[in-house]
Amino acid sequence: MSNRSCTPDSLASIRTVVIWGASRSGKDCLKQLLEQGIEVSFFLDQQVPEGGQMGGVEVISTKCITDTQARLLRVDAIILAMGADTSQPRAVLAELGVDKPVLSFREGASMAAILSGQLCIHRLFAYDNGEDDLRCLAVLAEQCKKHAPVLLYGMGKLAAYLLRHFPDLNEAVLVRVDDENADLPALVDIDSAAVNAVFIASTRYLTIEKLTRNVRRYLGEDITLLGVADLRQLMPTDDIPARAWRSPEYSIYPIDIPAIEFEDDLDFILLDLPARFLGMMPNGLGYVHNILKGTGIRFQTMDLDMIFYHRYHSQRVLDGLDEVITPSGYIMQREPWAIDLVTEEWAKPELIDYFQNDIDELITAIILAKPKMIGLSLHNTNLPIARQVVQRLRKALPELIVIAGGYDCIRPEQGPLAFPDFDYMVVFEAESSLPGLVAHLMKGEQPRNMPGIISKYDEQAFPFIPASLVEDLDSIDFPRYEWADINLYRNYNGYQLTPIVLSRGCRWSRCTFCGERFHWRCRTPKNMVDEIEWLAQQGCSVFHFNDSDLSGDPVAVRGVCEEVIRRGLKGLTFVGQLRVQKGYTQDYFHVLKEAGFNSLRYGIDGWSKNTLKLHKKGYTLQMIKDVIRMTHAAGIDVGINLVIGIPYETEADIDETIENIISNKTYISRIENINTLMLFSGSLYWETPGKYNIFFHGNQEELYKQYPQNIPVEHWYSTEPYIDQDIRRQRLKRIVDAVLDAGISFGSFAEKRVETRLNESEVCH
Repeated sequence: MSNRSCTPDSLASIRTVVIWGASRSGKDCLKQLLEQGIEVSFFLDQQVPEGGQMGGVEVISTKCITDTQARLLRVDAIILAMGADTSQPRAVLAELGVDKPVLSFREGASMAAILSGQLCIHRLFAYDNGEDDLRCLAVLAEQCKKHAPVLLYGMGKLAAYLLRHFPDLNEAVLVRVDDENADLPALVDIDSAAVNAVFIASTRYLTIEKLTRNVRRYLGEDITLLGVADLRQLMPTDDIPARAWRSPEYSIYPIDIPAIEFEDDLDFILLDLPARFLGMMPNGLGYVHNILKGTGIRFQTMDLDMIFYHRYHSQRVLDGLDEVITPSGYIMQREPWAIDLVTEEWAKPELIDYFQNDIDELITAIILAKPKMIGLSLHNTNLPIARQVVQRLRKALPELIVIAGGYDCIRPEQGPLAFPDFDYMVVFEAESSLPGLVAHLMKGEQPRNMPGIISKYDEQAFPFIPASLVEDLDSIDFPRYEWADINLYRNYNGYQLTPIVLSRGCRWSRCTFCGERFHWRCRTPKNMVDEIEWLAQQGCSVFHFNDSDLSGDPVAVRGVCEEVIRRGLKGLTFVGQLRVQKGYTQDYFHVLKEAGFNSLRYGIDGWSKNTLKLHKKGYTLQMIKDVIRMTHAAGIDVGINLVIGIPYETEADIDETIENIISNKTYISRIENINTLMLFSGSLYWETPGKYNIFFHGNQEELYKQYPQNIPVEHWYSTEPYIDQDIRRQRLKRIVDAVLDAGISFGSFAEKRVETRLNESEVCH
């Protein structure tokens, strides 16, 4: 797609479009387009609604997109009306040779604003001394002369280019300040009364934001700021180089991204490092923040994941980067934080290299603050950055106490292997153990052998003792994300999924493959809805129950829904995963639907009589059918999870699984997650592999040390019958092919899992 096709004039000439996405965003998009007299030729969507239309416009399945190529080439633009990452649709359109503007839209966006064009000032200059560049430079030089004397802030490429072509501007420039120094001591010495304005000599969005903050801090809020962005008001649109216009992409930017700065003399800095799926707010971090509030210490919480995320995407969107390329040349994914990409992408050293300047900035800020303690929330994907941060802080601040916790520290045998560079590690939940640890450390003590804590001072012969767990969950205040504006917790395109938990642990705790087998406790419905109502008042509307066992008490789930209805909380959407079990009624699901449950997942996992028994699921084939039928009848989308290749599974089980999926396809909206069996820490397969005829290619003890969370699939197999990853993958393919032939959809996470597993190289023994 050429840049010129995205100038305001060319966008204004759009008269017919295709909308990809027949959801609420698509409906909103259609309404706005019709109001502007723009025709919608047809919709594309994974699911075609009953009747095959939306708003009187034809909806075509994306499975048939190749058949629409000729029609796509006849429209003026394609509009992606979806909240998810748009990389895949863009790639598909490129493969089809659709050389048209591809615009992003999200419910609530202004189509008129999108069609006005996106000016990326970073693309204004070719630095080729050409006519387009000189025309823009002349306007900027005139502005500086008009406001003389000015402070030229930033002595990089743009400033040199401007002064070279307009040397007389030197008379208007009173002071030049380099922008390379993080603390900018030179700016402190500037007399703001001596200049009329400051010209920010940069085209990079993040640099402009940084320099603007410094000007406001050191020279005052009232001083006039000049910059390249002024060209849109100072020049006729036709005079702005076409290369600076980009295909408009709906985003939340610009926003006020928190600075990486810490207060002095802190007792504790609590950090969450990249990366996790940003659409989910860090409620675990929020609970630890609340614990620290109760200790009375001076502390600061900072979510670096959120800061890195918005730095990355604001630069990508506002600087008009068609591709984000790391220093080593790796082309990054459009959305490295996507739930189906985050684990794979953040294991790559290239990503760490890309964010190295941000990591350096963080480490420098901590060193300047000199806290007594830092706390790290560890969750697999952030281990590479966490290791670097701690290693470098140890050298600069040898007295610093490092406390680790989080999802990677839920078991005493797992956490120290995953992240050994700690002074203290909080194992599992922190409410009972962290306050006492902090109290001892604040007294200058070196506690050892504390319940729920592992430390480098522990007596090795002394066995680990778990901390007591809070039984009354209502006594724990819910997270309020006080360290930042809660509205920052949304993706670049505005998507937000708010995590909440009704319970902790799993009441069933018998599934053989699952590592989340913990003591179960539950909040009261009133307490749960207090949190939902507070979050709704902050603007949150889509809620994800993160419970390991949401239906541990199905009566409590219904109670939450009844309380939501009683309080008149409208416009809320809930998603979560229930167990198939006895006791559900059609009325039960109608209540869930009325409260806002639009989608429910079920961990079917094995859909044959034999595999249900092997999984120890505790329900029958008929119960599965009854539950998903009632869910579907209530108007709730049904997603299912499947696990393929467990010990003792047979080819006949795969046949039966396929048969049961297809015979129930009327009730299934999508396959939410499908994967070959993974050997997770904490699962029964992990703890007693010999009992299930699981064997290893190599020494089991060494493998457990090397891979403390999950043994890679190529290192183990089961017998009676023999099943290795080749066989698991073949069985997965059989199911995938049959499901696709039956017209059943896959969710994005399931699609990525399938792609990964089917593309794996052959297992080498």
